[in-house]
Amino acid sequence: MLDPARLDLSALAAALEDRTPGVTWYLDPDDGEVHGVATGGAPHPRWVEIHPVTSRESYRDMSDFTAGVQHRRAAALLDRAIDGRGAFRRFKNTLFEFPEVRDQWYRFRDARSRRRAADWLAAAGLIGEDDAERLRARHPDPDPSNDDVPAAVADDLAALYGPRLRQVLLFGSWASGHGSVESTLDLLVVLDDEGVPILPWEEVRAMDEVLWQHTSRTGLTISVLPVGQHELARAADPTVVRARAEAVRVR
Repeated sequence: MLDPARLDLSALAAALEDRTPGVTWYLDPDDGEVHGVATGGAPHPRWVEIHPVTSRESYRDMSDFTAGVQHRRAAALLDRAIDGRGAFRRFKNTLFEFPEVRDQWYRFRDARSRRRAADWLAAAGLIGEDDAERLRARHPDPDPSNDDVPAAVADDLAALYGPRLRQVLLFGSWASGHGSVESTLDLLVVLDDEGVPILPWEEVRAMDEVLWQHTSRTGLTISVLPVGQHELARAADPTVVRARAEAVRVR
């Protein structure tokens, strides 16, 4: 049997997903190497042919992923995209509207494909079921909450401010569930202002590096409105009043 430690599971997973005409993939059971052979070529007699997964399995991945998407607008559009003929093309096109959701999909798809590779190895008798189960356990479906952009920003702001950070509130289009890559992600950052006045522009500058890192990662424009906790309680600024009325607490 193959030593799982010598396997390139990602290469096998890619071969299982590949449906390129004129190319057949094989796995060498001696060293775990994956080889592509063009039509008319002669694979080594000991190599095991890798049959690609069906489109039904790929469609199930899209459906399962869509069911777990937390971004409500993206979830609605993806659900519509996978209905009927042309689902794969529409799904791909829709993902490009939501970079943060697209990143989630890549991680989800990779986890599913690696688990299928483990299934294939076990079914082919190349590894034992115990080894296959250990491989599957290393690649669970990603937790969608780990890709919650507002929560990720809030966690980094908590690390920046420590006990000075009292709350992070989401408002605007993302709070209402209509946010997209074209929409600004608006956060109300509530700070301790006991004896220390809040100077908004200084606080925005202090947060700039955190915001830029998340903008670079997700492609989203992130806007923050710093406010003291006492000011929030007796807010007169119309923007703060509106933000407070719409707010969804993130932290």
